[in-house]
Amino acid sequence: MTQFFNLILGPFENGHAHAGLILVSVITGAVMLFLFKLTSNQQAMKEVKTKISAYFLEMRLYKEDISAVMASQRNILKANMGYMKLALIPALVMIVPVVLVIVQLELRYAHTGFGPGETAMVKVTLEEGLDVVKNPVALKADQGVEKASPAVRIPSLNETDWKIRLTDNGIHNLTLETAAGDVTLPVYATDRLIPIYGTFKKASFFETVFNPGAPRIPDEVPIQAVEILYPEMSFSWGFIDLSWLWSFLIISMGFGVILKFLFGVE
Repeated sequence: MTQFFNLILGPFENGHAHAGLILVSVITGAVMLFLFKLTSNQQAMKEVKTKISAYFLEMRLYKEDISAVMASQRNILKANMGYMKLALIPALVMIVPVVLVIVQLELRYAHTGFGPGETAMVKVTLEEGLDVVKNPVALKADQGVEKASPAVRIPSLNETDWKIRLTDNGIHNLTLETAAGDVTLPVYATDRLIPIYGTFKKASFFETVFNPGAPRIPDEVPIQAVEILYPEMSFSWGFIDLSWLWSFLIISMGFGVILKFLFGVE
């Protein structure tokens, strides 16, 4: 999935975040509508919607009869529950590809890389039960990165923190040294729209799905997690600023609704 998104979003890496997000949102909206139609009982849904319309008409015709109106309301509620039941399986089918798309967009559009001269916080959490004073972690930065503060150890959080300063553009390396072994992780000083990994953990199914492609912390290294805090990205749409997630949801759902009417999907 990561390689596939690298391919389709490659032309938008150099400052075309809006175009890339719109493209993925439109494609997602179309694919989700197709999956919904393919996995749902369109005839049964049409019948339910017809019943709901009839009950609303019944309420207008017999608006002076309270008992008839209440009966229609109960029937509308019952029909809506039936419609939701029919839509449950399509929704479960759609949630898998939507989550995978969201994960990929999160990597590219949730944060921006650092610029030269900017500082960042690096947080290292040791495995549970280890003392940060007795099990010190050292940070070594390569060319393009320099330490902006000494290590700050927080025993109550099992955490060691540093501030780093980026001096050059590019993808640089930070090496965390422990008595049991070292781990080298990337830090991104770039304005390109590429996957930016801000959290690193040991290999697991969860990490494979929700942080695909990120370097893993080796099992023998006594570090539980590493976090590098990147600036958040927002999307300006002229009159409003939105996060990438809200932008994606609005565009994909809006395009799906348009196609729904064009192709008569219930």
